Amino acid sequence: MLARRFRKHYDDQLVGLYATQDDPYESEHGANELGTHVIIVFHGPYEHWKETDTVTKITHDVLDETDWGAPITAHHVAHDSAVAKRMKKHGVRFD
Repeated sequence: MLARRFRKHYDDQLVGLYATQDDPYESEHGANELGTHVIIVFHGPYEHWKETDTVTKITHDVLDETDWGAPITAHHVAHDSAVAKRMKKHGVRFD
């Protein structure tokens, strides 16, 4: 449902959606934590702070609608960022 919602809102601006248990900003292999990190990859350049509220709202709306219990942290990055490249290599992609 989360992937579908992001695809519907961002359409062609969305390059990929990935999930990982590792915090994508800690290191190449961050410490495993309880919960999931969802990384939304956009065509870049894009205005990072402009999209933060929308990404957060979509994530929280889906969590509220599904009564999801485990923590999810949503991140968004440009397609050519180091995080996007790592996710392409190591993340689990939503198709």
